[in-house]
Amino acid sequence: MRCKACRATTWGAFWTALRSACRQTWLGLRQQRCLHCLAPFTPTPHLPDSMAEALLCPACLPLLRPYNGPRCPVCGLPPADYPQHREAAGLCGRCLTDPPPWSGLAFHGLYAGVLRHLLLRLKFDAHLYLTPLLADLLYRAAQGLPQPDALLAVPQHPAHLRQRGYNQAHELAKALARRTGLPLRPQLLRRVLPGPAQSGLTATQRRANVRHSFIAAAEAQGLRLWLLDDVMTTGSTLRAAACALRAAGACAVDVLVVARTPQHGPLP
Repeated sequence: MRCKACRATTWGAFWTALRSACRQTWLGLRQQRCLHCLAPFTPTPHLPDSMAEALLCPACLPLLRPYNGPRCPVCGLPPADYPQHREAAGLCGRCLTDPPPWSGLAFHGLYAGVLRHLLLRLKFDAHLYLTPLLADLLYRAAQGLPQPDALLAVPQHPAHLRQRGYNQAHELAKALARRTGLPLRPQLLRRVLPGPAQSGLTATQRRANVRHSFIAAAEAQGLRLWLLDDVMTTGSTLRAAACALRAAGACAVDVLVVARTPQHGPLP
């Protein structure tokens, strides 16, 4: 018969080893891979403040922070890409001479680094599991915009949609509608002219490519709408889409995009 001291020591070591094994198993089950770099990491045990905290490793998370720098208040273009106009409240040259048809604009970040990588995977590799994360970024970016009656995405032409199989902007709009509870109204806007893809075109070519491309439904009359897209480059597509909605009687259109390219010009 063992003494109490021996029994206590034996059981103490056993429970210590068991707790350690359980903890390692629990950590292993919780470990996942970063959506950007694919490195394994363990999410923090507390409830994350954003979806990015749960899906990106600690090294990549700071690279997805929102852009809070100076910008044109109308189109979001950073001032490094256009001459300063102090008397015009920092507006870029194009917005001074040709104001866009939207009332407000919001975006999460510049089209670079981690954000660009995630958007390219969504757009060209059909990584639709990224939409909740990107929709969460849209939701946070939109906090300064007035509450809309409904939201919709920039539509693709039916032929292009059949070829690709999905519209990444519409997938983002669906995820944001679930996140906010706002009505999704894709039927309010149709693309009637296909045109070549915008990627690789100059600003002038982009404007010509989308001119008269959209028709809005009469049901848009009197509505305040959020118009979504994944990336804004020159803004030509969003201008054409917003113009069609305003022509159909929408009282206001606010543009909401995940990323803004740092300068006007073709996408790589």
